[in-house]
Amino acid sequence: MGSSLDSSLDHVVLVNNAKRALERGRFELTYQPIYSVDNREVDSVETLLRWRVAPGRLAVAQDFRSVFRDPMLSLSIRDFVLSTTLRQAARWRAEGHDMGRISVNATAFDLCAGDFALRLTDMVQGFGLAPDMLEIEVAEPAFYGPLAKPVSLALEALHYCGFSLAMDNFGATHAGLAALRNHSFRRLKIDHSLMRSALTNAVDKAIVRHVIALGHDLGMIVTAAGVENEDQMEIAVQLGFDSVQGFFVCVPKEAELLPRVCHVLNLQGRSA
Repeated sequence: MGSSLDSSLDHVVLVNNAKRALERGRFELTYQPIYSVDNREVDSVETLLRWRVAPGRLAVAQDFRSVFRDPMLSLSIRDFVLSTTLRQAARWRAEGHDMGRISVNATAFDLCAGDFALRLTDMVQGFGLAPDMLEIEVAEPAFYGPLAKPVSLALEALHYCGFSLAMDNFGATHAGLAALRNHSFRRLKIDHSLMRSALTNAVDKAIVRHVIALGHDLGMIVTAAGVENEDQMEIAVQLGFDSVQGFFVCVPKEAELLPRVCHVLNLQGRSA
């Protein structure tokens, strides 16, 4: 989109526009498959937030990330994402589609606002679903920000309630490594920039290889996110990633298209 919405609009105007957009149903969810390299099938899917800013024009979350600094709006968007995702998961199940786990991103503020684990448990049960079908994804920077301690407590509560946990944007910082030691993450996603640099930088390639080994030693699924071309796919397979996600595998899809897309990916994997 060129410059992001954050930089092209005053923050107050952007927040007000986002509030109206949420009220008018202009926030939408798309879903991106996460593909298992070993099993050659869709492992799970990730929910991705989009804002329809104009007909035929969708903005991705990083283009309007500053709206999440508004506490009330951030919580309203969080609840919209969760309720819409769970409603869709229940619909897929009723239609006989097994999408595996569904991953949902949560900010540090999302995790720390109120009793997130109990609220989410109530929401999941309200749709007749089980907590372990939902994977809560938190980015590594949440563990070295001012909310690091409350984030850790929230993750402990989520794990206790039966939810799966994933760490996103892992860059092997001290705080990220400490979080791996202290929490039972099911999935580890390597930072996009580290993956890109591993293509041309031998040191970064070695770091990624050791991070994958660490993840495996801790019993985690290690995922390469942001795989956008054949070169990145080849190095992901070469380095030993368990699963991949990105435009090279599949662009994010609307809910009604996803079962068919996943079926085709699974057929292609079995015939390969």
